[in-house]
Formats: sequence, C-alpha cells, structure tokens
Amino acid sequence: MAHQQYRYEVRVTPEMIRHSRILDILYFADAAFGILLMLVILATGLSAKMRSVAARVTRRRYPQTLLWLLLFTLLTWVIGFPLDYYRGRVIPLQFGLTHQTFGSWMGDQLKGLIVGLIFTLLLVPLALWAIRRFKRWWIAVWLGSIPLMIIGVILVPVLIDPLFNKFVPFTREPLRSRLLAEATHAGIPNASVLEINASKQTTTMNAYVTGIGPTKRIVLYDTLLAKMDDDEIVSTMGHEMGHYVLNHIWKGLAFGIVISFIVTFIAQQIYDRGLRRWGARWGGMERGDVASFPWLIIVISLLSFLLSPVTNAFSRYQEHQADVYGIDVTGLNEASASSMVKFAEDGKINPNPSPFIEFWRYSHPSPAKRIKFALEYKPPADRKPR
Repeated sequence: MAHQQYRYEVRVTPEMIRHSRILDILYFADAAFGILLMLVILATGLSAKMRSVAARVTRRRYPQTLLWLLLFTLLTWVIGFPLDYYRGRVIPLQFGLTHQTFGSWMGDQLKGLIVGLIFTLLLVPLALWAIRRFKRWWIAVWLGSIPLMIIGVILVPVLIDPLFNKFVPFTREPLRSRLLAEATHAGIPNASVLEINASKQTTTMNAYVTGIGPTKRIVLYDTLLAKMDDDEIVSTMGHEMGHYVLNHIWKGLAFGIVISFIVTFIAQQIYDRGLRRWGARWGGMERGDVASFPWLIIVISLLSFLLSPVTNAFSRYQEHQADVYGIDVTGLNEASASSMVKFAEDGKINPNPSPFIEFWRYSHPSPAKRIKFALEYKPPADRKPR
C-alpha cells in the first residue's frame, strides 16, 4: 500500500466542545431523571394504584405482577420518551451524526421496548419471588444474576443484535486476508469477521468484539470501513482482537459478578430499611411487593451510579491493555494514532475532557492520551509484529 500521510492531532472545534458538554450533562441528567421519576411514582401513590388495578383484574399474584409490570413499563417509556427523543435523535441530527429517518428510528425504539418488556416479564417476577422467599434475598438475586450475565454475553450477539442491524461476512480483499492473517497470528484461527450496516443509524465509526465460544465475533461498522484506510482498519482490529486474546470478556464477567455482589448486598440493606420506613406511606408495601419495584430501581440505580468511576476505571484499564496488544501485534503505531484522531473527530468527542469527567464517565482513556501513547509506545523486542 502506498505510503499514507497520517495526521496525529485532533482538530478541536467549538461544535465538538459543545457536543461533548451536552453528552456530559445528559449523562448526569439521565441518572437524576430516572431516580426522580421513580420517586414520583412512589410518592404520588401511582405504583400502589397500578397494583390495585391489577388486583381488580385477577386475584392471582403472578398475573397481577405481570400486569403491573406491563403498565409500569409502558408508563415509564411514554414519560421518558421526550428525553430519549432528544438524546437519541435531536442531538445526533443537530451534529450531523445520523441520517436515519424518523420511521426507522421509531422502529428501533419499539423493538427495544418489546425486547426490554420481554426480559422484564421473565426476570423481575423471579427476583421479587426471591425477595419474598428468602431472608437474605440478596444472595439468591446475586447467584441468579451470574448465569444471566453469561447467557446474555452468549445470546445477545446472535438473538438481539440482528433485530436492529444486518450482519454479513466481511469479504473485501486484500483487507480480508490481512485481517485473517492478523487473527491467526493473534491466536484466533477461523475468526468470524463481520460487517454491520451501522450507517442505518449513525455516521460514526466503531468496531467491537463480543460473544463467547461459537458466538464470538469481531464486528466492523460499515462507516469505519468507508472512512479508514487498510492500515487503520488493521490497527483497529488489532485492538479488538486484543480484547479476545487477553480474555477481557471473561475478566469483564468476573468483574461484573463482583460488582453485582456488592450492589445486591448493599441494596438489601437500603431496600428493606426504606420499606420499613416509607412502605406504609407509599401504599402499604411489603418486601417483594411488585409495587415496591420502583424503590428497588432507585436503590440499584443509585448504587450503580456511585460505582460508575470504579466500573469505568476497570474498562479504561482493559482498553489500554487492548491498545498495547494492538500495537504489539501489528506494529502500526502511526495508523493506530491516526485512527484514534478519526474516531474523535468523527464522533465530535472532546479529546481532552476534564479530569473529573474522564474519571467519572469515560469507559476509554481520553483520545489525547491514547494518541500520545500510540505514537510513543515501543513494543518489547520479543513482541515484534509479523
């Protein structure tokens, strides 16, 4: 391939700074809005009223629970729709990050609603049963979350993701052969490399690795394939393969299990005490009562939000490891740096966020840090690329 003149500095524009600030505000606003909405549903007695409606339809607890969850899901979806519309459609359109029609966008929202409702109706009644049945219910809920996390990683790539996008084998030569050779060198023979029609929803670029065992796959956005040259794509793939080779999926699952242990343990203490103090005021709620579900959401959401710096720090660590591996296996320092420039500019992401914002909400090191590392890093002598 002819020598490529790369650029290693992100062009920071006022539009980029404004977009990043809006995303930062929305991150915290979403968390506050979700908790406030649940408090309103409890304090106004709306949750108890929905329970009464379900009780008038049927006397059996399980159908009552399903009906309450259906009403709750539809109610919160409708109330949250304006914020979802602003975040998911108005902002991307305003900054040129999507060409998706309203009909297509709305179709994706309805698919997400249906998928979320199915999982809610399947899993929440089990959790509420465990809360009623066991004194130390957090242990049962925590143990039950473990197989669900594993099943999710296995099944989501093959059952859920294709509902929103089309996945096809990547066939473009000679890039395909380079990627397969890279995968073989990385210890991933017969890797499944797929292209996704992400341009349906976004103009931004991405690539990721997901799945376990037969569902493992490395996915490239069609937008990335259109905007990056072959070396940049190979360097990006090196990073994504690093996640697989370094067992980041399994380590991520193990980390998630630990976080779930902490969250469920603390959640029981707060949930039980809160019901004893405010349950009567909210409509005579007892432990495991479906009408207390908004209170459980508040507790778990608040704990998850407070643990965001921890989970994001772990993610940044893994992303840095993948950056190291990608350069080790490809030797493409310059292409790696220039691809990160393109990612930042294409997504209109500020490459130099404030230390607090990066600490609290960034799942990757800031673009500026990643670019600097890619240009300065020298692989050890025993890790020369092939």
